[in-house]
Amino acid sequence: MRARTYRVLIWLYPRRFRREYGTAMTQLYTDLERARAPHAFRRALAELALTIPYQYWEALMATSPMTRTAITVVFTAVIAITSIVVGATIVGLLVLLLLAWELYAVLRVRGSHVSRSSRTWWQLLLAGAGVFATIFVIFALPWPESWRSEVPEEVAWFCVMIGVSLSIVLVATGLLMGVGRLAVRRRSAG
Repeated sequence: MRARTYRVLIWLYPRRFRREYGTAMTQLYTDLERARAPHAFRRALAELALTIPYQYWEALMATSPMTRTAITVVFTAVIAITSIVVGATIVGLLVLLLLAWELYAVLRVRGSHVSRSSRTWWQLLLAGAGVFATIFVIFALPWPESWRSEVPEEVAWFCVMIGVSLSIVLVATGLLMGVGRLAVRRRSAG
C-alpha cells in the first residue's frame, strides 16, 4: 500500500524529472520497503517535501525569461486576489502595485515602450478609469431595490473587488509607463 502511495506522490515532481528519475526512485523505495528499513515511508515523505519544490524551482529557472516573468505575473495576481478575498486588503493593494510593476516590466521587455508607449500609457490609464467607472455605475448608484435583490451580496462584493483591483493595476501600469516615457524623453533631450 505504501509503495503505491509513493508511486502516486512521484507524480508531484515536474514531468522531465519524473521521466528521468521516477523509475529509479520507485525501485529504491520498493527495495527499502522489502529490506524493512525503519521509517522508510516517513523518510521518503520528508525527501519529497524537500526536493519537489527545488525541482520546480530548477524547472522554472530553465525556462526563458519571458516565461518566468509570465509565471511571476500570474502568481502575483493570484496572491493579490487571495489577499483581498481573505480580508488582507492592504496587503492585496500592495501586491497589486507589485503586479502593476511586473506588467510594466513585461511591456518594457517586449519593446512596447519604444514604439507605442506614447499611446499605450494613457490607454491603460483610460481603461483603468473606465473599469472603475463601470463598477461604480453598476454597484454604487441607487438602483431600484428589486434589481439589487437579484444579485447575491457575495457575488456583488467579489465583482467589485475584482473590478477595483483590475482598475488599480491598469492605472498603476499606465502611470509607470508614462513616467518611464517621460524619463526616456528627458534622457534623449539632455
